[in-house]
Amino acid sequence: MKPYRYSAMLLALVMLMLLTAPAAATAQSTSSITGIIFLGDTAALPSTAIVTIQLADVTTVGASASVITQRIFSTGGAQSPFSFTLPYDPEQINPAHRYSIQGNIRMSGQTLYSTAVAYPVITFGSPTSNLQVTMAKVATGGLPQSSGGTLPLLLAGGMLLAGLGTRAIRRRLAA
Repeated sequence: MKPYRYSAMLLALVMLMLLTAPAAATAQSTSSITGIIFLGDTAALPSTAIVTIQLADVTTVGASASVITQRIFSTGGAQSPFSFTLPYDPEQINPAHRYSIQGNIRMSGQTLYSTAVAYPVITFGSPTSNLQVTMAKVATGGLPQSSGGTLPLLLAGGMLLAGLGTRAIRRRLAA
């Protein structure tokens, strides 16, 4: 009889644990946004480029967007277009808010491409699938990367001024 007694106690303990298990143990439902990322030009991306795509709450005008979720992946040498699936928790979505997809492509901490326009999603009849997101090349500004920068220009200017100054001093001494 002892084996049955322990089995009954074990069964009772398991039932008690199942009844008192927290609600978090149930599967959380998720939804997702799908689409394709295109580049605004035909340039080839370096194999180390990193793509970031984000779902952001853009309800408050003038404030920085609040990121709900994001997906980051390496291009691994692949070229545009890139397919993406961005899962999100529907519990975090307020039907009265506005949401948008934003993203960028970076390499070594420098942004190469970025979304230049808003891509509304989820609320107010906006889509959640088959989005076509275009990322535009970011202007780097300044001198081209192949340039040595401003230091050679400053040195040349300094040498010119030193030469002119020396010439002026020689003229005064000769007079």
